[in-house]
This record gives sequence, C-alpha cells and structure tokens, in this order.
Amino acid sequence: MPISGPVVHQQLMTGYTNAQSALESARASIGDTKEQRDRLDDTRGEALVDLAEHYLPELTRDAIRTTWVEIRATVAQIIERKEDHRQQTRESLDRLNLKRDHEERQLTEITQRLDAALDAQQAIADAVESDLRQDREFVQLSDRAAVAEAALERAEANLNEIEQDAAKKIPAYDQSKLFRYLYDQGFGTGKYTKRGFTRRMDRSIAKLIDFNKAKQGYEFLKTTPEQMRKIIATDRQSFDTVMLELERRRDQIAAEKGLPDKIDEAQKRQSEHADQLAQLNEIREQTESAEHELTDLQNTRGPYYREAITVFREMLDRADSRDLARRARATQEITDDQIVAQLSGVQSDIENLDATARSRRDEIRSRQEYLDALGRMIQQFRASQFDSSRSQFVGSLDIVEALHRGRDARDVDYLWDKIRQSQRWGPTVTEQLTKVATHPLTQVLINAMAHAAGGALQNHARRAGQRRSRGGSWSRGFGSGWDSSSGDYRRRR
Repeated sequence: MPISGPVVHQQLMTGYTNAQSALESARASIGDTKEQRDRLDDTRGEALVDLAEHYLPELTRDAIRTTWVEIRATVAQIIERKEDHRQQTRESLDRLNLKRDHEERQLTEITQRLDAALDAQQAIADAVESDLRQDREFVQLSDRAAVAEAALERAEANLNEIEQDAAKKIPAYDQSKLFRYLYDQGFGTGKYTKRGFTRRMDRSIAKLIDFNKAKQGYEFLKTTPEQMRKIIATDRQSFDTVMLELERRRDQIAAEKGLPDKIDEAQKRQSEHADQLAQLNEIREQTESAEHELTDLQNTRGPYYREAITVFREMLDRADSRDLARRARATQEITDDQIVAQLSGVQSDIENLDATARSRRDEIRSRQEYLDALGRMIQQFRASQFDSSRSQFVGSLDIVEALHRGRDARDVDYLWDKIRQSQRWGPTVTEQLTKVATHPLTQVLINAMAHAAGGALQNHARRAGQRRSRGGSWSRGFGSGWDSSSGDYRRRR
C-alpha cells in the first residue's frame, strides 16, 4: 500500500528529533569523561605538591598551596566563562528548536492549503479539458494543428539534414582552386567575358572537372537551406494561426469556469510554501550552527579547554616525568619513589581515559555530521514537494528502519536515493512531470489537444501544444500572461 508524503515527512522529522537526542546523549557521555579527567588531574596535582615539598624543603607547604590556588582560580574563571557560554548556547538551541517546531506546524498547514488549492485548480482544469474535448471546432482545430506539427517536424528534420550536408561539402568546393576560378569568373553565365586562348582553356578545365554538374550541386547546397527556412517560416505562421484559435477557445472556456482565479490562488499558496521553506532553511542553518557550537563547548579539547590547559602546563613544564623518575632513583629515600609511582599510575589512567574520550569525540562528530546531513536532506525533501499529500511512496520504503540504522552522512545519501526512487505522484495530478515545466493553462491545452485529436495524431497534437508553450505565445490569449523570465503568472486587471 502506498505511503503518503506527509507520513514520510513526519517519519523524517521524528528521525531528526531522535538524532538530536542521540547527539545530546553522546555529549553527556563526554561530560562524564571530563569529570573523571578533572579528578585525575586533581590527584596528579596533589602528588606534584607532595613531591615539591619533598624536593624543596625550603619552601613551605602554604607557599606552594598558595601558588596552586592562584592557578586554580584562573582555571575556575575560564571554566565559569565556558559554562556561561554553554548555557547561553543551550538556551539559544532550545529556542531554535521551539521555533522550528512551530514553523514545522505552519509548513504542514501551508502545505495542506497548497494541496487544496492545487486540487481545486486541477478539478476546474479537468472540467475545461473535458469541455474542449467535446467541442467540435476544437477537435477539428486540434487535428489541423497535429497535421501542421507533423509537417513542421519533417521539414525541420530535412532542413537539419541539408544543413549538415552543406556544412560538410561546401568547404570542398571552396577549397578547389579550379572550381572557384571558373565560378568566380561566372563561367557559363552572361558575366563571363574571356576570349581566345583563355576561353578555350577554361572550357577544357570545365570539361575536366565537370563544372556544370559541380556548379548545380554547389548552388543547391548554398541556396536550398534558405529556401527551406522561408517555407518553414510560412508553415509556422499557418501553425500559429491554428494555435491562436485553439488558445482563444481554451481561454473562453477557462474564463467561464473561473480557472484563472484558481491558478492565481494556487500560485499564491506556492509562494507561501516557498517562503516558509526558506524560513525553515534559515532556522535549520542556525540550529546546525548552534549544535556545532554546543559540541565544541562540550569537547574537552575545545577552545576553553586549550586556554585552561595552557595555564596548567605553564606550571608543569618544569616537571618532566623522566627527570622526576631519575631523581627518585638517585635518592635513598622511598618517599619520592612512591610519589613518582603514583604519578605514573595516574598518567596511565589519564592516557586510557583520553583514548576513551577520543573515541567518544569521534562518535559525537559522526552523529553531528549525520544530523547535519539529515537536516539538509529534509530540506531537499520539502523543496521537491515530496511532503505534499499528492506525493506517494511505494509501500516497501521503510523510513523508520533506515533512520534506526543510520550512523553517518553516507547513510543519509543512501536513504535520499531510496526516497527519490520510491516516490510517485498520485493519480489526481495529470501528467505531473510535464506540469512542473509548463503553466497550468498551457497544460490544459496540451492535454485537451492530445485527447481531442485522432488516435494517430495524438502525439503530434501534444507536441504541437508543447512547441507553442516553448515560444511563450499562449500569453496572447485570454486576459492572462506568463512571465517566462520570472516564472510568475499574472492576470491582467
């Protein structure tokens, strides 16, 4: 059973929320690692104080502890600034999420209004098409347009063929010095004025290269394309005359049934939908930026951490572990050996914890990339109007399972490919793919002509309407205009 576009859209949004929660949990785990690291750093710092007292007996414990207090106060200030920044970013992200939820609900309502407007437009368009198919004059004109289109297609194909032939063969004539000499002298025409020996020699050359036959071929290639273009231009004028009559009849019925008003309404809703998508895209970018900022603030290797560790390292630069161990071995006392051993154990625990933290940071980065890619994919989904109720997906598409298995941006790319392959337009939209590229009134004409023309002429009738639409000429019809540069439809008041 097909799955509707709104259902798939809601599944994607649920997946996005779940991905945000997973990222938040990963951030929390790195916070636990940071607390463990802080405790180990405190233990190492206390051991260094004890070692300093042992090696520097002339310094009082109070003096050393005073030094550590000064450094810790500086670090505490850095941590406090970091926490303030993190809190502000967290609040900003919460506000963005609330705003996004609100705008998502707005988008759903706008999409529903757009669907209703398009359905109303389609219903009137179908009625206009039905009336046109039953209109005897329109049927006759459609047959004439189809025949004219078929003739134009053949003439254009022939012109293309002769132009290609001329492009290949004319250079050979122009590069023949003997042919060009006789042709430029006007040999065989009243323009030729040579006498005596020159005339006899020119006759010999003409006979040698069969000049008369070559001249006929050359002039055929030079003049025929232009003659054909003139004939095609005349045929196009006749074709346009028939199409103008078809458009006039279409516009008359369309006006009677109020189709232009329905088109205006649908265009208005489409504009609202596009504006809402743009607003949501802006919110997504802001959310993505806040998520990255929050991740950086949770990262123990982030900017604030580097600032704090710089202060800490300035004090520990003088305490090389190998020097400490060498000094400990050089003394007879075991106190310093015990302290150094304690420091070595703490350092080993720190290294193990750092390895765990790196793994968790990699997980956070992967989840952040996945969340970003999923957000961009949802924007593509909306921009393609796949969230419309007219959009359907094959029943085998399992969004929930794909999102559950998703781990990185490549999984999102794969899911997007599956979504596009599974998407179908519902039966209420007549030739949806063609409608994307044409104005509704043009589509009405193309469909009506294709159904009104005789069976053998249907394809030619359809192409006749498409030829007309490519030229933008339908705008000369009933009180309406299509600005092909902006893609906007405007009724003249």
